[in-house]
Amino acid sequence: MKQILFVIAMEKEATDIAKKLDLKKENNRLYRKDNITLVITGIGKQQTAINLTQYLEKCDKKPDIIINIGYAGSTNSKIGEWINVNKSYNYEWNIPGEQKYIVENFDEDRVKVLKNIEIKKIPCYSAESFVTSTDIKEDVVFDMELHSIYLICCIYDIDLICLKKVSDNLNLEDYYKNIDMKNIMELTSGLDYLKL
Repeated sequence: MKQILFVIAMEKEATDIAKKLDLKKENNRLYRKDNITLVITGIGKQQTAINLTQYLEKCDKKPDIIINIGYAGSTNSKIGEWINVNKSYNYEWNIPGEQKYIVENFDEDRVKVLKNIEIKKIPCYSAESFVTSTDIKEDVVFDMELHSIYLICCIYDIDLICLKKVSDNLNLEDYYKNIDMKNIMELTSGLDYLKL
């Protein structure tokens, strides 16, 4: 049986997903049932890297796949729309003379796209804070965790699926306004795209 690990940043993002999957709470950061585990990492690339690595170093069975579900801001996608991320970039990786946004020698095909399902497939840029403006013109999403998850998946040889729900269009006021909009902020509908 395939070992599945959901990696979710915030408790408010994880609670309903754990309930829908009938996962049992083991502690403040961990839910589990059979072959499915959910770990809450905290917000940001550093928290995610630390907490996910600690989990992987202590777990009995390495997951076959990591599924990251959460909110993201977007340049052009509609608020409330689901996105299947097809590439992961580090938004702060912008060093003169170096390649922009990517770390060399990592597996770009590590991020898997959902096939035979109608869902937009676009890149995600992970930033250290909310992105409220950008010079990136194409349709992309911004989060604060995925790139750390991606790098860890490359290191541990674990496949990765990422689903992001658009919470705002790079507008912090809209994000906080939308927090009370259940149809926008619910995340359990993302499970419908997965065949668990």
